[in-house]
Amino acid sequence: MSRRALVTGASGFIGPRLARRLLDDGWDVALLARSTSRVAEDLRARCTVLPSDVPAAEFGAQLRGLAPDACFHLATHFTGVHTAADIGPLVASNLELGTRLADALAGSPGAAFVNVGTVWQHHDARAYGPSSLYAATKQAFVDVLQFFAECTPLRVVTVELSDTYGPDDPRPKLLPLLVRAAHTGEPLRLSPGQQLVDYTHVDDVVTALLQAVPFAGAGAPSYSVHGTPLPLREFVALVGEVLATEVPVEWGAREYRPREMMTPWTHHPDLPGWVPAIALRDGLTAVLRRAPIG
Repeated sequence: MSRRALVTGASGFIGPRLARRLLDDGWDVALLARSTSRVAEDLRARCTVLPSDVPAAEFGAQLRGLAPDACFHLATHFTGVHTAADIGPLVASNLELGTRLADALAGSPGAAFVNVGTVWQHHDARAYGPSSLYAATKQAFVDVLQFFAECTPLRVVTVELSDTYGPDDPRPKLLPLLVRAAHTGEPLRLSPGQQLVDYTHVDDVVTALLQAVPFAGAGAPSYSVHGTPLPLREFVALVGEVLATEVPVEWGAREYRPREMMTPWTHHPDLPGWVPAIALRDGLTAVLRRAPIG
């Protein structure tokens, strides 16, 4: 009998790759997405797509009818520094959607809920210190999940990620900006560059999410998934080496962001049995040679 998985965030970066891995591994996969979300055609053809923007009764009924063995919750709204206009989307995506999802699945005996957290919940290397309102909403949902894990049959695990990268990344991240600067010769204005950054390849992240399922339980444990931190200046130099050209950067042209994460917090235990298979240099080489940006 096939296992059933529910994946949110199917229009994002990690979600589609996770869905394809699940399909390749023989799972029946359902995607929960807004009716306006852009879900890849190959996934629409192979998965059941359930609307998330429906009335509460319909929302719950469709998920209870699905009765997934595992739910992978990747849908999120990110902003590093919020404005008043961001508050609604942050709460709706990072707190309300997940709470509705957990509540609907709480009656499915044995269901595993794999949540995705962020190292940005740990400013100044503290067990909890939100670096942004985004991080605060992510932590708030971890607290909500603790209730469901303790008070319902729902089994919960949180996997905390640092930065991720990989092919076909649509997000406006640092890597494409560096590549564009290398191609155009126009210096990229950055902070002084002393903060540590930590990048994990998306395929390694997908493996970690799958390996996390057996660890979901009533204790709602959190595990860290990370690579090897290095100073931002060294990361920029590594990108230049892979591109075989210097990346022009104006160091110190920008201030550090408010509550900048100078050192990634990785004091949660590492996910048991997981180690990254793709070294950063190898991953960057494959990504940039496959589809150069800029």
